[in-house]
Amino acid sequence: MFMSSSRVVLGVMVLAACSAGSEPNAPVIAPSAAANEGLGVVVQAMGAGVVDFDPTGDFGDGKFQFVATRREDGSVTGHFYQTRMRATGLVEFEGIVTCVTIDPNFPGRARIAGIVTVNNSTDPAFLTVNHEVGDDVWFRVEDNGDGADANDKSTTYGFKPTLVNTSAEYCALPFDGLFNGQVVWNPASILPLARGTIGVK
Repeated sequence: MFMSSSRVVLGVMVLAACSAGSEPNAPVIAPSAAANEGLGVVVQAMGAGVVDFDPTGDFGDGKFQFVATRREDGSVTGHFYQTRMRATGLVEFEGIVTCVTIDPNFPGRARIAGIVTVNNSTDPAFLTVNHEVGDDVWFRVEDNGDGADANDKSTTYGFKPTLVNTSAEYCALPFDGLFNGQVVWNPASILPLARGTIGVK
């Protein structure tokens, strides 16, 4: 659901503070980064909360925070964090945003991609050469409006060779149709929030 930046930032900070006791290493999204409503901002996506990943067969929900901003000059800033527990171990990444795009026909949909800056995972599947610091990473979010029935959504993080090999290629994907025989916006892999909010504008 999209709110004003100041309201989303407040929610992000509250969620971060609430989780600080159990996750002292979880990053807090700085107000200076997320509350930028200055001239030149053309795309902004942000959110925090918990994604219900249980339908995918994973164990435990995924806690997340992110903010991504693109300006008229093409510059992009932002960062992201997601942590979840699987039967085979922890999956936890932090990163910086390098690109963000929104669906012109469904403005609440956004693709966000960047570079891994921290990998705290213990799950062997996420300790490969594709998951190292400096590697590209991406995810999708969906802002479905305001109210209790908004049903905002997010995906887990993707890495090469999932659909593409780089963050730039991921952000350049269309939002409809197929790419290399795969659905580019797969509704089965973007899951609802258990709590929290996502805003895209």
